[in-house]
Amino acid sequence: MHGCFWHAHLDCPRARVPVSNGRFWEMKFAANRARDAAAIRALRGRGFRVAVVWECELTRLPLVRRRLRRLLPDT
Repeated sequence: MHGCFWHAHLDCPRARVPVSNGRFWEMKFAANRARDAAAIRALRGRGFRVAVVWECELTRLPLVRRRLRRLLPDT
C-alpha cells in the first residue's frame, strides 16, 4: 500500500510537490521511489509476487480486487 503523496504517485493530484522547500521534496520523493523499486525487485528476486496498491485506488475497489486476484493462487 503506497500513499500517493509519500510515494510520489505519477499523475495523481494527491502527489503534488509542496511549494515550500521544493528541492528537498523532489529529492525526498525520488529517493522514496528508488527505495520502493529496490524493495520490489528484492521481493520478486525472492520469488514473491508484488502488487502496489495506491491510496487513490481505494476509491475503486473493483479495480484493486481484480489486480489482487491475478496475483493470488487459485484456492
